[in-house]
Amino acid sequence: MNPDPVNLYFLFQHNAPRSMTHPAHPDHPLSLFPSPTYSSGSFVCSSCDQIGSGLCFCCSICEFDLHIRCAYHDPKLKSGPTPPLKQIQLKSHPNHPVHHIPRSPYPSGQCSCDVCGTNCDPDGPLYRCDVCDYDVHLECTDLAETVQREDHEHTVSLLHVNPFEEFRCDVCRGGIAQKHCMYYCSSGCDYGMHVKCVTAKVAVMSDMAFQVEMLKLQNKMKLSQMAYDTHLMTTSGFYRNHYYRY
Repeated sequence: MNPDPVNLYFLFQHNAPRSMTHPAHPDHPLSLFPSPTYSSGSFVCSSCDQIGSGLCFCCSICEFDLHIRCAYHDPKLKSGPTPPLKQIQLKSHPNHPVHHIPRSPYPSGQCSCDVCGTNCDPDGPLYRCDVCDYDVHLECTDLAETVQREDHEHTVSLLHVNPFEEFRCDVCRGGIAQKHCMYYCSSGCDYGMHVKCVTAKVAVMSDMAFQVEMLKLQNKMKLSQMAYDTHLMTTSGFYRNHYYRY
């Protein structure tokens, strides 16, 4: 695959280092990779939301990925963060507006987002409806209405109101609670996923990799058995005829 000339321009124009700390992802450093590490050979840029391949900056901990050009030329970062609105109306919660609050109102600080179902940061801001105890991540108030995944021929659309009493996510295989939003195939296929799984990259282990992991596990089990037998022989003074095959 030929390198993206735009990526190469930014790479040499900025003399890109092998790792960098990016203002959009300050918690972990981003490393420069010649190609994505995912089995699909591509990634979804966390800045422009477009699929990319080839050179990229990646965070292996959070799966935060950036085009080279987006790492150095991000319009959203250039203009600075936009202060959140004090009050907004959500399609997933049409009866009341939700209000911006600086941190969780609960004594324990623990709460979960009623859009995506994952935990909120106890010390981070969120939107909340006090009437209904409805809490939402800031980022979950502005989700993409449609997303195109690599592994499905149709786009998936955001269902602000989940009609399914039971549904199993086709990405992580976990259940999706009816009170949470989800993405579902726009063409009516029985295909859907959690909000947080819509851009998840699923790495499929090859047969060879599986066999290697099984051999490693078997060797660990043999070593554990050898250590246990040695312990018995040294503590009890009883020696058994035991042969190990390699």
